[in-house]
Amino acid sequence: MTNISKIISTVLLSFSILLLSYVFYRSQILHNGTKFDYYLKYYIIAFSFIILSSVSFFIPKKLKINITIALISSLIGLYLSEGYLTMKNYSDSKKLRSQEMQNNSVIYKNNTGKDYDKRTRFEVYRDLKKEDLNVVVAIFPMLFLNDKNINYLPLSGISNRRTIHCNGSGYYSIYQSDRYGFNNPDKEWDKNGIEFFLLGDSFVHGHCVNEPDTISGNLRKLITNRGGVLNLGMNRDLSLSQYATLKEYLPVKKVKRVLWFYVEGTLLNLVDELNNKILINYLNDKSFTQDIISREQEIQKILLKKLKQEVLKQEESSRSKSFILIQFAKLNLMRKVLFPDPVFDPASIPIEEVPIEKFENILKLSNEFVKQNNSKLYFVYLPRYLRYTDNNNHDNLFNYKKINEVVENLNIPIIDINKELFIKYDDPISLFTFRKKGHYNEKAYQLVAETIFKKINELEK
Repeated sequence: MTNISKIISTVLLSFSILLLSYVFYRSQILHNGTKFDYYLKYYIIAFSFIILSSVSFFIPKKLKINITIALISSLIGLYLSEGYLTMKNYSDSKKLRSQEMQNNSVIYKNNTGKDYDKRTRFEVYRDLKKEDLNVVVAIFPMLFLNDKNINYLPLSGISNRRTIHCNGSGYYSIYQSDRYGFNNPDKEWDKNGIEFFLLGDSFVHGHCVNEPDTISGNLRKLITNRGGVLNLGMNRDLSLSQYATLKEYLPVKKVKRVLWFYVEGTLLNLVDELNNKILINYLNDKSFTQDIISREQEIQKILLKKLKQEVLKQEESSRSKSFILIQFAKLNLMRKVLFPDPVFDPASIPIEEVPIEKFENILKLSNEFVKQNNSKLYFVYLPRYLRYTDNNNHDNLFNYKKINEVVENLNIPIIDINKELFIKYDDPISLFTFRKKGHYNEKAYQLVAETIFKKINELEK
């Protein structure tokens, strides 16, 4: 009995220490301490277990066994509940996805006469691979933000390849990447002068529309001279990545205008970029550069290696249930029940929680660099779906007013797509794909490009 009692206490203490170590790893190493508030409750639980398991060495054996039985019973109850929630969640999610797919399929069929493509991105990849061995799935720089094993951080995708992007409208957008891995016809780089040089995230990259229907594609249709349009937007690129891209690629061409796109609500995520050991160098050292263009071959090797990893990951997840089992073992759903996340209200985020000073500094440095290269910077504000629901179109939403004030104080011309286009449009919700939260549709991208073109002509008169 004495041996059993000691074993129980030792097991409990070992488990508690492992739990604390895991929480520390997730909080301080994986997330660099940026999510400490989220992990605080788990720190408290882990320390409580350590204290209780340490005390257990000194309590009566019978009481210890009873406590152990109670803990095991509670754990069994938690996992039974997790099992129920997992099955229910799977069933509900499957029904919801099926219903949403059905609704979207009907809308797409009515609008185009075509069938909605229900394949996954990697199923499309496998199908196209049969006819084109060089086809790739889009690989984005954000996939490398937490990778500490690379010497250079890619700022683009895989170059000179037929690239499968995404399906948000009923079909898969596929483009031929240019010599540097961006979503442009490669011949744009050979033009003597560049009229527009675009920086931004997925909205600029051309999320789920074909290249001619992107903002940059529509701008090309509006140019009457022989000038070019270069789109250097990439999915999930935020302010610091945009500045890095600007420094690496702007000097390559003679550029007339730089369009800096900002999608509202993305500023909070800037913290992830600020924690990247390579990106932060651009902010701290004006002379810093990765000299990416001269290292194009090395960058492409990094990107192609990541592609192989992503393909392998997808193949493994399709063959096994390991992901579901890991989530089950971590009591993922029960933790959400016991520790529900607060309801997200963008209007309530205090400005002090937003890295506004860092954003301002990045924008200031960008404007200086653009001027050094004899170009002109324009700030383009892109609104989100939430702004046009439940009377949300006000100055506090996503710190709308404050961000515009920052840009104005830097004397950077603003093209506010909310004011210039969306609030003037009879049905702004219709400019979002399937009238749902997410990205713009083809019509919206066309109107955004036309609005930018018109506004710049007015400002430059």
